[in-house]
Amino acid sequence: MPFGRIALSILLAAASPRPADQPTLQFDHVWIMVSPNAPERAALERAGFQIASQINHHEGQGTSSITVEFQNAFLELMWPDASVSVAPGLERAAEKFHEQMLWRTSGWSPIGIGLHHTDQTNDSLPFPTWSTSAPWMPAGSEIEMLTARDDTKSPSLFIVPRLIENPEEQAKRGALYHHPIGAQRITAIHLVSPKTYQPTPALAYLQKQGTISLDQGADWVVELTLDGGKKGQSKDLRPDLPLIFRY
Repeated sequence: MPFGRIALSILLAAASPRPADQPTLQFDHVWIMVSPNAPERAALERAGFQIASQINHHEGQGTSSITVEFQNAFLELMWPDASVSVAPGLERAAEKFHEQMLWRTSGWSPIGIGLHHTDQTNDSLPFPTWSTSAPWMPAGSEIEMLTARDDTKSPSLFIVPRLIENPEEQAKRGALYHHPIGAQRITAIHLVSPKTYQPTPALAYLQKQGTISLDQGADWVVELTLDGGKKGQSKDLRPDLPLIFRY
């Protein structure tokens, strides 16, 4: 089940043993916190995307989501769901999701970026991280958080557990959907932050690795490049979603 599914450009690569000069982390998926039941899905459908029929309920986390599936990654619209349980000890996480949903007034980032390791070795990271789990996740799995617990301004950066990450299954899911826009793969991500935002050590590390590039703009916006942007076209889904597609 998907987790929750300055400019920052995250290039995607095939999951294979990496040369020494390649990033240790690569993109897995991106989520955007939206209103309950995701009425914002209509903007995606108008833009030419097929929404997966399944609603994902994250028991213990208090959220639900829907996804747009691609052959190498997915986009997730996630929302706080009062019908989904919040496990003891995860109350603060549920509060954070609520504030992220209200990003236009709360100042929180509504964006989460999931990463995974590029090989079978978990490289140590030069900044503090912390781990969390929830009842919906496979037993024994944890999400490694790269965003500090008390950080209310940054996007949520995290490493997807190996028990959840499965490139082959993602490829099969993505192949089931034929988006009217013709897109098959997410090939780059570009994240724009408000000008008042200062990059965290995690973002600086990812930039140094060559995984991201940094810049600033007016508001939070995530830009997804599809299939290398070969058509030279774009779709701006604002104000419904802080999201731009380049394809």
